[in-house]
Amino acid sequence: MKLIWIRHGETAWNREFRLQGKSDVELSAKGRRQAECLANSFSEKPDRIFTSSLKRAQTFSLPLAARFALLPTVLPELREMSFGCWEGMRYADMDREMQLLFEKWCADPVKNCPPGGETGRSLVKRVRKAVEIIMAEAAATETVILVTHGGVIRVAVAMLMGMAPACAARIQIDAASVTVLEYLSGNWRLIRLNDTCHLQTEDC
Repeated sequence: MKLIWIRHGETAWNREFRLQGKSDVELSAKGRRQAECLANSFSEKPDRIFTSSLKRAQTFSLPLAARFALLPTVLPELREMSFGCWEGMRYADMDREMQLLFEKWCADPVKNCPPGGETGRSLVKRVRKAVEIIMAEAAATETVILVTHGGVIRVAVAMLMGMAPACAARIQIDAASVTVLEYLSGNWRLIRLNDTCHLQTEDC
């Protein structure tokens, strides 16, 4: 089984360096162009497409779905983690006490949690459930696309590669990037990580 993890494209909040979390922010015009560029770059036909319940992921999945005549399945477990009272804020908007907490969370999102937000352990549990659902529904030979969020993909890579959960914070996942994990002979293999080659054109 091959899982193709795709982070949604740019939103206005991404451009402004605002924390999004579960806030339902739409794609920017650039994010929609990125979705088209990504869809046009795909040569391998997927068997299924799953998407987060948030609009920025669902909208990003549409060009891919249209190209391969597939209907995306919304999987709520693929939504981004909640950042609590940090959502909508930039680092510069935080007071010093909050900045220090944010820095601690960035260093170890398992031991630290956004005020009023989701814990790292809860996110790991949710991502594990998403993978279990997909593996139960899809055949071993299928290629599955998951259009989701940076935090979810970081956790998935760390979890499936047997890394410590806190290592997820040190994995770079850019907007509109592609990360591929393949399950073979009882083990997950990392095939591609944070690939954005499809965005290296003037239109994207």
